[in-house]
Amino acid sequence: MFIALFLAIFAHEMGHFISFVKQGIKPKALYALGIAFVNDNGLKIRFVPKFLLMIGGIVIPDHLSIQSKDEEETMVHKFKRVLLAGPKASIIYGVLIILIWILCLFTNIYWLNGFLFTVLIVTSIMTVLAVLSSKVSRAGMYGDFAAEKAFDKDKLFRLTYLIQLTTLIEHDKESMAYFWPSIVEMLETQHQAHSQLYTNLLGQYIYEVAFHGQIACLSIEKKMNSLIRNIPKTEDGLILYLNIIYYYEALNDRTKVIQLLNNLNTAKFKVSDKVLTYYLRLTNHLLGFKDETVFLSQPKNVHTSSYQWVYKPLNIQEELKGIVK
Repeated sequence: MFIALFLAIFAHEMGHFISFVKQGIKPKALYALGIAFVNDNGLKIRFVPKFLLMIGGIVIPDHLSIQSKDEEETMVHKFKRVLLAGPKASIIYGVLIILIWILCLFTNIYWLNGFLFTVLIVTSIMTVLAVLSSKVSRAGMYGDFAAEKAFDKDKLFRLTYLIQLTTLIEHDKESMAYFWPSIVEMLETQHQAHSQLYTNLLGQYIYEVAFHGQIACLSIEKKMNSLIRNIPKTEDGLILYLNIIYYYEALNDRTKVIQLLNNLNTAKFKVSDKVLTYYLRLTNHLLGFKDETVFLSQPKNVHTSSYQWVYKPLNIQEELKGIVK
């Protein structure tokens, strides 16, 4: 059953992987169940235990750059095809398993018939789930079919998704220069404070102002102040709160920085001690209260966002950036 489950997930992700290659996009990694196949100066196989609990997989593309409207439209067209390739591959694999099992019924290899029957049951369930889950969109998470449609119907999703593609593996300065006017316009015109996509985009905006010297917008700053009062008490909420502090430090507004630090009640945030320690010491370092270079330079001390474990097998070398004033 475990083999059947792995093969069903692997077939789905291989659909995405092959489509990436056909579209001329280099894949960085393929995860299936708890195994990650990573292109890190050659093929490396790494174990990701938490993916066993998710019973799923993912294909991550290598660094991408989008610097014009034509390049954006081309990339969207390619990714829409990539998204549809996963569910299609699941259906093709499911049909193939049925045909193989039927052919084996005409043989006397009974152990193989029994094995394939188990594979057939698991594969059939996973194929149905793959198709149904592809239509789901909830709390900022999109299935393949839902994401393909959202590219045309949801401007916020489209912008957030494309920005993630150009910043995940490596921050692309030229791509961000192209997207920056759209980010500012989206945050100014949208009023979705409880949307995960909106929060993600706002987080990217704050990061760009604080660490890459982008020009801040007063109307967005007003929305940030409103968000602070209702910030979720999760790990991602803590990260957003601290990034807002870095934002005001970049603007040389020490009064606001001190006010936010005084109002920071770490006990209310539901985070582990390791994450809390890392971020508080990082904050001390970035604000110039104490030099934490030695602590922050040791990978064993780095505990970032709640989703960081997904990208850890990629072995991305992150630079410790300072706040740009």
